[in-house]
Amino acid sequence: MTHRRDSLLFARKHRAFVVLIVVSALALFYAPVRNALTQAVYTVAPGVWGIGKASSSAWNSFITNFLVKDALVAENDLLRSDVSRMQAQVLDRNLLGEKVNKLEEALGRAQEDNRVVAYVLAGPGLSPYDTLIVDAGTDNGVALGNTVVYAGSGVIGEVVEVTLATSKIKLYSSPGVEHLVGIGGQSIPSRAFGKGMGNFEAKVPEGSAVAPGDAVVSLKSGLLLGIVSSIEGESSLPFVRIFFRVPFNITEIRSVEIVVDKRS
Repeated sequence: MTHRRDSLLFARKHRAFVVLIVVSALALFYAPVRNALTQAVYTVAPGVWGIGKASSSAWNSFITNFLVKDALVAENDLLRSDVSRMQAQVLDRNLLGEKVNKLEEALGRAQEDNRVVAYVLAGPGLSPYDTLIVDAGTDNGVALGNTVVYAGSGVIGEVVEVTLATSKIKLYSSPGVEHLVGIGGQSIPSRAFGKGMGNFEAKVPEGSAVAPGDAVVSLKSGLLLGIVSSIEGESSLPFVRIFFRVPFNITEIRSVEIVVDKRS
């Protein structure tokens, strides 16, 4: 029985082999069959090649888009990092100034250069407009009219009220407050008026050597008051308007230095 099954299997394989030989012979030597097969190959091949080419193109496009997107994300992350770093550097500058104030206070600097470090109890938003309430008063040598400096960045105002343990500081940028200043490298004299929240406006003669970025100095104290931000003028007027502001955010002030009289 097993021998018969093997014989049948061998016979089927033999017939398949014979058929394959016959078809191959016809394809090689019989022109009509050969031509038909050739035509079929020419007809089908372009489609197969097209599919392969399209697939390859789509894959390349996908890879390119992926790489470009990845590069843009990396560049965006780098830019964000740079912006954060610069913002941190600006903030760190003010924080460093405050740390220096604390250290110098601990070393007794107030007695050496007539300055008292005071910490802000209430600022813009919690105290009246453009004023500060600080924790130093007459017990610390503070008196009415004392000049107030912020973290080495320049003069910001003066003491207008004082008690034994606290003082009220009015910022020079308070609306309507007038202050004598020198503007630019030539220290062009002018009267500056506070516009609120660290902003000022002044006027200088047309043609004066003033440009954005120039320093504005208080003529009273000789200290920096602000930086020129913009200039507006008309040819028909003999003067130009100078807009400047303090080089920091007044809402972030945490401590100040009060310049006191040596005799107080």
